[in-house]
Amino acid sequence: MDQIALDLLHALVALPTPTGFEHDGMALLSRYLKQAAVPHLAIDVHGNLRACLNPDAPLRVMIEGHCDEIGFMVQYIDDDGFLYMCPLGGVTVPLIAAERIVIQGRHGNVFGVFGVRPPHLMSAKDREKVAPQEIKDIAVDIGARTRQEALDLVDLGSPAVVDAGWRPLANNRVACRGFDNRIGAFIVTEAMRRLAGERLNVALHMVASVQEEVGLVGGITAAYDINPHIGLCVDVTFATDAQKEDRKVAGDIRLGGGPVVGVGPTYHTAVNRLVTDAASAAGLTVQRQVRGRGTGTCAWAMRLSRSGAAVAQLSIPLRYMHSPVEVISLDDAAQTVDLLCASIRAIPADIDLRPPQP
Repeated sequence: MDQIALDLLHALVALPTPTGFEHDGMALLSRYLKQAAVPHLAIDVHGNLRACLNPDAPLRVMIEGHCDEIGFMVQYIDDDGFLYMCPLGGVTVPLIAAERIVIQGRHGNVFGVFGVRPPHLMSAKDREKVAPQEIKDIAVDIGARTRQEALDLVDLGSPAVVDAGWRPLANNRVACRGFDNRIGAFIVTEAMRRLAGERLNVALHMVASVQEEVGLVGGITAAYDINPHIGLCVDVTFATDAQKEDRKVAGDIRLGGGPVVGVGPTYHTAVNRLVTDAASAAGLTVQRQVRGRGTGTCAWAMRLSRSGAAVAQLSIPLRYMHSPVEVISLDDAAQTVDLLCASIRAIPADIDLRPPQP
């Protein structure tokens, strides 16, 4: 990964992009692609960022990575100026107690904390309890003394995210909130930068999609419009090397082990073979993750759109998913960009996507 790409990733994850409020991230990615002279840039009615290379080719390929992250909206403000939030996406409530929060307020960012009771004031029985299980039981303190003071800073519906930024770790690994799935949006964007100007056999449609965390919204509508023959979804998946007991459920997936290719009925045999052959030809190591049912990713949206697309999924191993401290390997991210580009270059214009005939 070159410095230009690394700077983009760093800048992207510094921005708040809670589901439904991804506009700042889309603006950054759009500027990046415009500077790289990637054509046919557009932001659609839902806020998906789209671009296309070689649009007149008969075979349409859609590459997708969603740009939204889990987050919150201001639900209620009490008389003392404390805020109560509703979740955007799959928030794990016990993990947010005592975390910092940044809210997109009326006049800019407003900072606060998810408050917790001091253990000194708890009974012995209360101290044995786990963290609050429901978000209604955690107040956000922004320093306001009254409801009106709070309303001068934020509004009902103001979006927010946990305030947990980029932290480099050893061995080229990074911790940050919201790698799920800004890393996927970054990868499809970077692939377009690299492929711009190359001679491709396909019409390559890129989508950095919105609102995946609340129902695959952007992926569904973009896939309907593009009507791809092939769909390549880039998302994160569970790294199970830190919690070994999870291997029986999610397979043996290791951080730093390279991109993960999904295996199962959702994924098209011919497209999966093309991806793994491209990896071998490029000298890239891939991991395989078995999924016996539909996925919660936009691979599912592309697969079921209109008459259906032949899909594959390229995933980046991620530790501690849907927490403020998600961890990835930058080496895995770089190799996933390489694999995506190699796979697209390898797609022949006359690929046969039909299953074996009787």
